[in-house]
Amino acid sequence: AIVFGLPGLTALNFYNKGKVEGGEGGFQLPSFGGDGEGLSMADVKKFGVSGTVAYVLTELAFWAVAFPVASTTYYQSFGHWPDVLNDASDRTAILGFIFAGANIARLLV
Repeated sequence: AIVFGLPGLTALNFYNKGKVEGGEGGFQLPSFGGDGEGLSMADVKKFGVSGTVAYVLTELAFWAVAFPVASTTYYQSFGHWPDVLNDASDRTAILGFIFAGANIARLLV
């Protein structure tokens, strides 16, 4: 219930805000920057310690997901687990998988 309930309530909140502010309904995500192009480092600094903590937690969450997914993809592709400590080509391949995955995610968002 928590896995689907909290994101559902959050989505409903943004839907209702979009309905009130935009008049048409639909999702209207919050805009942190004035230009509407996303969150900049100046915005993170503006939020102070909480902004920094949120940024660090977001980065940790990214790497906690990206590295295992890239390692599993490498294993499925080449038949052995990557040796990122001793083999530069494995390290390069893992970083390439992470870079490609991040760009695909950015494209979808």
